[in-house]
Formats: sequence, structure tokens, C-alpha cells
Amino acid sequence: MNAAAAPALDAPAREAALRQPGASAEMRRFSAGIRAIVALLCTLLLVPGEKPLSTLAVIVLLGYDLWSGYVLWAEASARRLPPALLRYWIDATWTVLMLQLTSSGTGMLVLTFVQPVVLASIGHGVRHGVTLALYAALGLIVDVDHAQHAQLQWSTLHAVPAAGVLALIPVAAVLSRPMSVLRQRLMLVSGIEAQLDPRRGLDAIASTLVGGLRGVTRADLTALVLPSSTGAPAVIGTAEDGEFRAGAPTHAGLEALLATLPPCALMHSRRRWRGLRGGTRVHGDCPLPAGAGAALDELTALLEVNTLAIVPLLRYDRRHGHIVLGFRELRPRAQELAALAEGAPELFRVIEQAALVDKLQEESAAHERVRIGRDLHDSAIQPYLGLKYAVEGVAQRVPRNDPARADIDALLELVNSEIGALREIISGLRAGEPRGDNALMPAVRRQVRRFSLLFGVDVQLDGPDELRTSRALAGALFHMVNEALNNVRKHTPARRVWIRLEHADDEIRMTVRDDAGEVLGRPVRAFHPRSLSERAAALGGSLTVSSPDGLHTEVVIAVPFEVSTRY
Repeated sequence: MNAAAAPALDAPAREAALRQPGASAEMRRFSAGIRAIVALLCTLLLVPGEKPLSTLAVIVLLGYDLWSGYVLWAEASARRLPPALLRYWIDATWTVLMLQLTSSGTGMLVLTFVQPVVLASIGHGVRHGVTLALYAALGLIVDVDHAQHAQLQWSTLHAVPAAGVLALIPVAAVLSRPMSVLRQRLMLVSGIEAQLDPRRGLDAIASTLVGGLRGVTRADLTALVLPSSTGAPAVIGTAEDGEFRAGAPTHAGLEALLATLPPCALMHSRRRWRGLRGGTRVHGDCPLPAGAGAALDELTALLEVNTLAIVPLLRYDRRHGHIVLGFRELRPRAQELAALAEGAPELFRVIEQAALVDKLQEESAAHERVRIGRDLHDSAIQPYLGLKYAVEGVAQRVPRNDPARADIDALLELVNSEIGALREIISGLRAGEPRGDNALMPAVRRQVRRFSLLFGVDVQLDGPDELRTSRALAGALFHMVNEALNNVRKHTPARRVWIRLEHADDEIRMTVRDDAGEVLGRPVRAFHPRSLSERAAALGGSLTVSSPDGLHTEVVIAVPFEVSTRY
């Protein structure tokens, strides 16, 4: 086989060839080496034997030599090959053919069944090893005569080798278990870890990890429950709802139930029908504490599943969270739980890195807020203080019965209000408020009072006393309120405006309504505020304009609620 017939792969194709499903690249290379050795030994022992081989037997033997040599070369150079499992079937079929074509070396040929049966069990699971062993045993007891009629041979000469091949089944099962766990752990960790980038932060990593585990394990529900005391999330993923962050009550309930469990991986199935008992299987030497069974039953009921696989995230003998898999019908295998338990430390390492990135970002943001607050205090407030002193000086020179004194007092109140607002912003910058703050409602109330005072439009604000959002979202909404008021002032003869801010259905809804239709005595001309619509779309929201009573214009802006519980 020349290089043109089997071209070398480029880097991506080479990597894909090394990541074939089933056995690892190292296992396939080891198998290729054993195959080549077996082929060489059989050739050296059978060809110069006492009984000459038939022409067909020589062709089959030499063809297998060439095949084994090509596979060894192709594995060493990472070239494309048929699936590894198919190669084991070729090995077993070659042995069966040689047993039919030669009467010498039967014992040695029977030993060649060991390689495909055992390595298929290790690399692909004991089920494939059992199938190959049964196929080999059938090949030993079936004899094809020269008339091409197959018949069973039940003599001791055939039964003993067949029994020996079947004895490989328990041996393969014992050997395959640790290797199967290792193979599944490598597949699980490498498949998921490749998707995890700690630079994206803990929340993004948690969602990606939960989604990846659900795909790899075929679980109906996956959850990553991290300590709420550190502000870390509890992320739950299902096929119906995707990945989402659990609320504080759910997070606390999950933590309380998981805290009663031993620090070992375990699997639990609850009883579903009368006469069919559930049970708990612990992976490790940890005893099951009293009351753990009741807690597990409560946890399965809370998550609406029938079987749970729980793996604690341990570091220095301390628990730092849990991975929870829930199954409604499918029951996970013990080796899958073992693979996840062994791969958990590597996954937790990525989680720790993401948490560290979040912490560094928060500290950097806090230092930057302090610096900006100091600069604002030194630069932005000083001109307002000078203006305040100037207005106070003018007020002292104007008698109280002067008509202009009321406007001067209003201007002084406005200056004092602006200074107070700036001081509040600076204080918030210095304090940090990483969990979101209530900056929106006070700012909107001040703006409403200021707008009514300056333009004589009666503005009524309806909203909660506290609406905690991120500073970015609060600033965006504040500008939208201000723009809506200016639109009313510029484009309508309205004398009254009603503004309502509310949090509903995971979004903030702002409703602005005016009485321009009532002032005109007819419906106003349709107007769609393009700038407001673009601002809402940039926030992932929407804007609608309507006239519910056929007279007054109502603008409703809805944007996703971006209150952050971590940053």
C-alpha cells in the first residue's frame, strides 16, 4: 500500500483519527503490535510444519501478515483505518478460517482468540467481547468439509478448546472493568473540558458543564450545586428547559439535602411500584449515614426523577459542591458513575479557575470604581459646588417678596439635588455593590420632579420602592425614561404623564402614557419613537405603541431583567 493510496492526514484529520470512539489511540497501537506479533509467530510455526499447508491456507496466512503489518504502520503514522472493533472481528474470522483450512497448530491458533476477545472487551465493553467469544466457540465446533457442508463436532477435541475460549468471557469482564472506567473518564473529561473556558466566568462555565454532562451521560436532568455561601450558583439543566440558574430557596434546599450524604459518589433509586424496592449504592468505602435514604428520596421527588447519581466535588477532604444526574427511566451503569467520580477533580479544577477569574474581575472592577469615584469627587462635584454658592449668593441679594425669588429657590433646590445625586453615585462606585443596587428608582424620581418643575408637566410615577439592577441596566433605563419624557414635551401638547415601572415575568416593563388626546379632543397622530425602539432592541427587549382607550397614547418597553446575584 503506497502513500498515494493512503495519504497522510493534515493536523485536524490526524487529531480526529486519534479520537475515534471506543478504544484510545494507545490501546489501538498496542493492539496493532500484538496483532503483528501473532501473525508473525503463526507464520513461522505453521509454514515449516510437518504437514504442508494448502494453497488457500498459505494465501489466508500471508494476507493476514500483510494486513497486520499495514495496520501497525497506519496506527503509528495516524492514518485512516476501519473501526477498531471491525479489526477484532477480522482477527477472529482469520482464526476461524485457519482452523478450517489446517489440521496442525490447532492449539496455537485457539490462543490467537485471546487477543481480539480480551482487547475488544477492554476497549469497547464486555458485551462485544462476549459476542466475539461466542463467535469463536462456534467456529471451533463447526466443521466445513470439502463438500461445503457444515456440521457440528461435539468431540472432546473440539469441545475443550471451545470451552477454553468461553472461559475468556469472565477474564475479559474482570480486565475490562478498570479499563472501561478509565476510557469513559477520558472520553467524558476530554469531551467536556474542551468546551470549558475559565475566562468566561463561573456562571457560563457552570451552564456549559451542565449541558455537556447531560449530553454525555444521557441524563434527563443534570445539576451543578456549588456553595451558596460563596455566591456560587446552582445550575440545573433539562431537555425541556435548557440550563438555568436555580433560585435561592431551591439552591438552599438542594444544599441541605446534599449535606446529609457521605463524601463519596453514590447511586440511588427510589421505590416506584409495590414489591420493587429501591436502593442506594455507594461508590467507595464511605458508610451511608442515618437518614441519608430519606434525604435521597426527598431529592428524587424534588427533582422529579427516579434514579440519582451524585458525585461530590472534593478538595483536601472538603466538599465544595456536587454534580447531580437524574434519570427517569434509564439507569446509569456503575462504571459510568465511577468514571464521573474519577473525572470530577479535573472538572472541579476548571470550576475553581473560573471562580478565580470572577474574583479577579470583581477586584479589578472595585479598584476601577474607587478610582473613578475619586476622580469624579475631585472634578465633577466642584463646579456644582461653585454654582451652588453662586446661586445662594444671588438668593441672599433678592428679597423674598420679589417674583424672581421663587425661580431662584427652585434653581437652588435643583442644584442641591444634582449634588446629592452625584454624591450618591460616587458613594456607590466606591462601595462597589457587586450584587446590583437600587440606583434606578431614586434617579427616576429625581428626574420626574426635575422635569415637572422645569416644564410644568405633571408626571406621576408608579413603581416599587426598590428595584435592584446592574448599573449598566439602570443607566440604560434612566435614559429611556428621560427620552420618553422629552418626546412627550416636544411632540405632544400633553399636560399629564403617567410612568409605571415594574418587574414581571423576568423582565422590567416600563409603561409611559400621556393625555395628549384628551387635550386635543381627538386621537393624536401615530408616532413610533425609533430611537427608543433601537435602545430597547439593543437590550434584547421590545417596544410597542398603542392606544388602549382610543384616545391616550401608551408606550410599553420591556427588557430582560438583568439583576445579577454575583456581579
